Amino acid sequence: MTITEFNRGGGNGVAPSCKVKNGTKINICYSSDKNYAKYLALSIATVLTSKNPEDDLCFYILDGGITEKDKEKILNLKRIAPFEIQFIKMDDEVFKKCPLSSSTYITLASYYRLMIPDLLSSLDRVIYLDCDIEVKHSLKELCDTDLSGCCLGIVKDYHEEVERKRLNLCNYYNAGVLVMDLDKLREINFTGKVFDFIEQYKEQLVWYDQDVLNLYFKDAIKTIDDKWNVQCNFLKKDFYELIKGAYILHYVSPEKRDFVFCTLPLCFKTDYKLEFLKLYIGRVCKFVVQWLFRVRNKDKFTKQITILGMDFYCPRKNIINKRIFL
Repeated sequence: MTITEFNRGGGNGVAPSCKVKNGTKINICYSSDKNYAKYLALSIATVLTSKNPEDDLCFYILDGGITEKDKEKILNLKRIAPFEIQFIKMDDEVFKKCPLSSSTYITLASYYRLMIPDLLSSLDRVIYLDCDIEVKHSLKELCDTDLSGCCLGIVKDYHEEVERKRLNLCNYYNAGVLVMDLDKLREINFTGKVFDFIEQYKEQLVWYDQDVLNLYFKDAIKTIDDKWNVQCNFLKKDFYELIKGAYILHYVSPEKRDFVFCTLPLCFKTDYKLEFLKLYIGRVCKFVVQWLFRVRNKDKFTKQITILGMDFYCPRKNIINKRIFL
């Protein structure tokens, strides 16, 4: 099958299959609008550079308004390695009752993944990835993960303790990387029930679709190895220790400059070189300023002040007070 786009010239909103069931293809799904198209391209580039030579990749893009120009840039990634791709045009009207705060960086596109079982109706399994994902290893092993009869394979969230208490759950998972058993999800009519479920629990939804998946499936989820979704922030002191042995890095901070900062060589393999270079320079400048001087909360009692890379601490109510101590 040649590299194709679904719905560029119309369609019914359901993607045809890129594979025969139980075939050899690795099916990967992303969700993006026009604002995240460049990060989508960068994430796909990491998949292509990390694949095994025999890996046969097919990408499905849940399209929330990606421009034709951006689609062409994404298609140009085939110069890195061959792949198949289909863009599935999404209708935001379907999600108009889904709660979303105007003050958050999260968009309606995050809810698109809830429709995957119906949108990819002829697939039995798919890997879902967020756009701020760096893949460092072939996804074949992840694709073949034994889900033990569960609908989802997923990694625990790095804020699990806080979030599970908030929702009164035994576990809490990060939805940035999902292995989805689509046959199982269709058996339980997940997409047919999920919007009523959202309406019922909308007051509890802080992390929106991620909360939905955690509340809906609760413990009926297969926990997979943390290496498949290492949630990281470049500013954390344990960043380099955290990423050792990671197969997938997930840059969870709202500012995606960290993603660009840590993957710059791959940025130049995309058609977004200048945009990424601007973000990189901005990240370097911010890093220098933060190294020179920064004030932040150490805990509820103490402020941490960084001056020329050295940390000092003082009581929060006495920031200007001369009683600064090590």
